[in-house]
Amino acid sequence: MEGFSEFFKRFKWRILLVGFGVLFAILIFSIGFWRTLLLFVIVAVCLLFGTLLDQGGRERVRQFFGALFKSGN
Repeated sequence: MEGFSEFFKRFKWRILLVGFGVLFAILIFSIGFWRTLLLFVIVAVCLLFGTLLDQGGRERVRQFFGALFKSGN
């Protein structure tokens, strides 16, 4: 049981946000190509945010978006 606890502590945001993304998509969508594709996009975005939160919390998310939308000047 300690192994799961340690695993959850290390990857808690990824686990929680991916789980939320999957649950949300299942509740909203029925089966179909475009909806299934959207499911994968939602899960990928949740995984990205979970990874950023695991790496450095809210500050890491701010850094990511700061770099993403940084002006070329």
